[in-house]
Amino acid sequence: MRSMGGKQVTRTITIIQLLVTLLVAVVSLISDGNRAACSALVGGGVSTLVSLYFARQVFSVRIGSPAAKIAQAFYVGEVVKLLLTVALLSIALRWLDVSPLPLLLAYIAALMAYWLALPFTFDASVRTL
Repeated sequence: MRSMGGKQVTRTITIIQLLVTLLVAVVSLISDGNRAACSALVGGGVSTLVSLYFARQVFSVRIGSPAAKIAQAFYVGEVVKLLLTVALLSIALRWLDVSPLPLLLAYIAALMAYWLALPFTFDASVRTL
């Protein structure tokens, strides 16, 4: 298996998040109708959007930068990602006509894309010790 770079891993995770979101939306459409499907799209979209923001923040640091600068990018990215998640979910639940259960289920399912991506992105040949 060919080793994947960070940007390729991010692309794979994003694709899996979008596919999982669409799957939850289709199941929601079949079981509960249009409102539930739209709610699932919003929930999965929030998860995908904040993941893309985080990846952009982390990859904005140049290769070879000091460790402190890399760590700062991760910390700032995580904090802003958390704040964006709270803000976007709050906006969706407060001002959009969404069903909370499909929205949150799709959000959680899209977050699980990180686990679903492991078989496609994990390279066991890499040794850390």
